[in-house]
Amino acid sequence: MAQDTTSSYRFSYFSSQTQKTVFSATWDDLLPSQSVEQLFPDKTSSEDDVWWLDIRDPSVQDVQAVSQALSIHPLTAEDIIARETREKVEVFRNYYLMSFQTLVTGEDKDAFPSSAGVYILVFHGGAVTFTPSGCGLVRRVRDRIRKMHAPSVLSADWICYALIDDIVDSFEPLTLAAQREVEAIEDQVFIARIADVKSLVPRIDTLRKKISFVLRCLSGKIDVLNGFVKRCQTSSKPPVFPDGELILYLGDVQDHLVTTTSNLAHFDGIVRRSQANCLAQLSATNLRMGYKINSVISKLTVVATIVTPMHMLTWLFGMNVPVPGGDTDGLGWFFGIVGLICAFSAVSFAVSYKLKLL
Repeated sequence: MAQDTTSSYRFSYFSSQTQKTVFSATWDDLLPSQSVEQLFPDKTSSEDDVWWLDIRDPSVQDVQAVSQALSIHPLTAEDIIARETREKVEVFRNYYLMSFQTLVTGEDKDAFPSSAGVYILVFHGGAVTFTPSGCGLVRRVRDRIRKMHAPSVLSADWICYALIDDIVDSFEPLTLAAQREVEAIEDQVFIARIADVKSLVPRIDTLRKKISFVLRCLSGKIDVLNGFVKRCQTSSKPPVFPDGELILYLGDVQDHLVTTTSNLAHFDGIVRRSQANCLAQLSATNLRMGYKINSVISKLTVVATIVTPMHMLTWLFGMNVPVPGGDTDGLGWFFGIVGLICAFSAVSFAVSYKLKLL
């Protein structure tokens, strides 16, 4: 796979008139001969010119420069600078703000991704996005714009839709991975041995945490999109909101979100049952082991009870006391005492066995 050579640039600026994207690491490289205000042709150019500026990992100075050039409300700038995590839609006089959480990956590509905020400011003539490092959101949407068969469809609202759609699609690999893991665990629960069940419990717990993470990230998006689409369909909607065919596009994203969350909820139910089955098997195993241990201990107690009197008898004869038959010749007394001990043992073991103590 070809390496993305633009990943080192913080700024990218697209214009539909030139159909090109300019990449830059600083404002000076992006604006060699013009001011920040001239970068946004919202008021001076034709409506056919659609622009898109993306700033990756924005600093306070970046947000302030864009706020001054586009008359962004101080509350919007404050949310972007503070990295507000709540997903929402806010409407202002000349633009609307959409805040969403997307997936980001660190240096370890095999590690489970985390979430970070994406802020989309949609104007009449273009859009400004503030994105975090570690997500290919902007690159994928740029590729999607380049492959468009009908460039006339392109608008600032369409760019916003494409970004939202890509954010939702980025959770699909996690959903498929969770589905495969759920199916594998479900097949192993009832055929696993005791040692395997013990290893399944932390595996199930990790899977439930991943599913809960994805559900939490997607549930907020459903509420935001539902409210956004409803406001777009009302007669008193703000003038900056999209209409017409873009509402259908957003409805498609809504359906995708509902389907994904329903599947994840179903997977979570399966994992919950599998976890309960594993814990039930471990509990039953512990009960069986406890019963066996108690049975062995009770038998050892009976044996100790039988052996202790004989041990005391032999211990007494080992002391400095007269031994019965010690002044006579022969081994009659010795074998008599040993026979008495053996008889006592035999009778005691027989009685214990009959009483099912052994």
